[in-house]
Amino acid sequence: MSSTISSSALSLPIEIYEQILTSFWNQPQSTHDRAIFMKSSLAVSQNWAMIYMRIFSQDVYIPSGEFALKFLEILRDESPVYHSLNENGSLLNRRCRSITFQRDNDGVIVKKPIAPDSCRPTSVLVQGMLNTPTPEHPMGLAIYAVTRFLYSSNKLPELRRISILFANSTMNDLFTRNNFIGFPTQVTELDIQFTYDARTPSDVLRKIRRDASAIGLLPYSIKGVRTLRVAGLSNVAVRELVSSCAICEVVHTDWKTYRFGSERKTRQT
Repeated sequence: MSSTISSSALSLPIEIYEQILTSFWNQPQSTHDRAIFMKSSLAVSQNWAMIYMRIFSQDVYIPSGEFALKFLEILRDESPVYHSLNENGSLLNRRCRSITFQRDNDGVIVKKPIAPDSCRPTSVLVQGMLNTPTPEHPMGLAIYAVTRFLYSSNKLPELRRISILFANSTMNDLFTRNNFIGFPTQVTELDIQFTYDARTPSDVLRKIRRDASAIGLLPYSIKGVRTLRVAGLSNVAVRELVSSCAICEVVHTDWKTYRFGSERKTRQT
């Protein structure tokens, strides 16, 4: 690619535009804002779309279940829009180092009228208090579809990190279907972050942490992950994730960091 782009829309060196867009792309954004940027970047000009594709192909963001289907089309080289931008399927394979699945929810996890604590186990209490619209959110299904496809194909050999960012969501939104059997073996870092609105009652957060429900992961089922980062999950879910990562060396949680193979345990600050 030449060092400058001959276009009325782009008059600076391509490196400048790429640096600016890369900085913008990697900043925290809502799924709504990111989806608008992704769609509009394809409509500015062919040259702008080429710059966008280089940035997108290195650190992929999937802001919706709908786009996950589009991403599978791109990987299979079935998307007319992305075919030439992806250099006939080769650009993503050469450049992709991370995929981030992001689910936003403007709702707040709040209490609902349920039976007294003494009448129900903690797992039922938590499910009763959480504002979840469906048993399985489309993003959970999207994560399952993409990871299974990558596991069974030779796509994205340079992929090293998968991040899952859920805001104001229940663990069911992710783990109803995802037991991560068939997780891409080239991935060495797994990042699962559940965050909650500041308005979420503290007792609800405590019940989430103490929920004793199993999430259904099998020991040693995730083969390649060496670094695991988790936040906002129950203690049981964290233990299952650690147990499922067969060769994990470092685990970062929202209260401690564990380094396996040594006695070192350091509290996060």
